[in-house]
Amino acid sequence: MAGISLIIMAIAAGFSYGYVYTSLMAKTPLATAQNLADNSELLLAGIAGWIVIISTDLIVAFSLCTFFISTNRKISMITAGIRLIYTVFLILAVYQLAAIRFIEQPTVFANDITELLGFFEQIWSFGLILFGLHLIGLGYLSIKSTHVPNVLGYLLYLGGVIYSEINIVKNSSLLDVQTVQILVNELALPMALGEMLLAVWMIYMHLKNAKPAIN
Repeated sequence: MAGISLIIMAIAAGFSYGYVYTSLMAKTPLATAQNLADNSELLLAGIAGWIVIISTDLIVAFSLCTFFISTNRKISMITAGIRLIYTVFLILAVYQLAAIRFIEQPTVFANDITELLGFFEQIWSFGLILFGLHLIGLGYLSIKSTHVPNVLGYLLYLGGVIYSEINIVKNSSLLDVQTVQILVNELALPMALGEMLLAVWMIYMHLKNAKPAIN
């Protein structure tokens, strides 16, 4: 469940943020509002994708907690709890996008839409600091586990540190938005690699250990 949910989440995130959100954003508030007015169904599809992400986040939190409970019960529960808190931040962030959907004349309220989009970015960014801590917790559990390859744990550590540090920098305004975006683009692979490889490994191990049905 954890492995499949992580894969589904990655696909949904690629659609909702990588395609829908980035394609609707423009250089000016008015142009962005016009994109939203012209592509209301695409925005709705993107929100549906975020709901899928939120749902799979909950599944992943509980299933990974169960998976690592025998490794360290306390750390496993804390790590799951951090992901649940992150999911609350994500829900609040997506609510800002949902509010845009109910604005009947986006071009008239372009400034309000810009404010809502700013809230979405800021709330989600705060949540991603916690998400980084969650990955660090998973890294610790993976390394301490007797059945998870250590390399996955170190990759999770790396991804977690990058997630947290980039979003701390983003929220502290130490670097300009353009520089932060460049860093995010450059570090996208190491940020996601550990969790995605963990998902693939879990699915592989399940298929490998599954007993064939007896006719």
